[in-house]
Amino acid sequence: MKVSHTRSAWYFFKTVLVRSVLISCVTMTGGVVFLYGQTEQQLQGQMLPYTFLGEKYEPGKNSIKGYLSVPAGNARSLPALILIHEWWGLNDDIKRKADEFAAEGYVAFAVDLYGGRSTTDAGEARKLSAAVRKDVGAAFSNLKSAIAFLKNYPRVDGDRIGSVGWCFGGGWSYQMAKNDLNTKVSVIYYGFFNPSDDLSKMRAEIIGHFAENDRGIKIDSVREFQVKLKTLNGNHEVYIYPNTTHGFASRKGNNPVYKKDAAELAMQRTLAFLKRQL
Repeated sequence: MKVSHTRSAWYFFKTVLVRSVLISCVTMTGGVVFLYGQTEQQLQGQMLPYTFLGEKYEPGKNSIKGYLSVPAGNARSLPALILIHEWWGLNDDIKRKADEFAAEGYVAFAVDLYGGRSTTDAGEARKLSAAVRKDVGAAFSNLKSAIAFLKNYPRVDGDRIGSVGWCFGGGWSYQMAKNDLNTKVSVIYYGFFNPSDDLSKMRAEIIGHFAENDRGIKIDSVREFQVKLKTLNGNHEVYIYPNTTHGFASRKGNNPVYKKDAAELAMQRTLAFLKRQL
């Protein structure tokens, strides 16, 4: 039996977000790993409204703003990525990630699941993420609306859309694949999942990056996930990074658990995977 959107999403959001390490993720630029210590790059994209489809959404109502970054030039029929923010919200870190993927040739659209709000305070982030899990239907409608936006964007090949998410957003990237939102790939950076989910109807290809010592996502469940994906059709990849903890790919706030080698390797694998599958 297929697990409902509400039941499945509630499971993976219910407790692990509170237990996870409260950190953000790696910054990249221009297709290579950012040399930390340099001045942060100026944002290249722009905030644009996208029409909210389905049920009523507050506070954005029928229009939400996401961050769009596109490759230089006028090439068309490009692959596209939906980026899903961490529980801090759609901030400049995520916008820079969109710019970095655009530099690699992808139309990158960073969605906003918080209706225009973001924070650097863990307590406020907890409240914002809790509001999302109380109305997962609206979150799914938001993501579907972003897909519709990209399908109608003139430079995008509507059959080549994927998703990338980190932590809170990694869980939603997984949900996009599990619930078959008509995307081709899902990139998951230590996002939450239910090992018992029925994935037999999933069509998207998955690449997952997980920390060996994550306190919120148990390594045994990740290994179970690896085994399960091998039983399915498709070219799925799940990697466990030794001697890392949750957020190993994050440089935000001089993150003490950042692991440069693991972060760079994860990005290299992500770009290679996207090149093959998208």
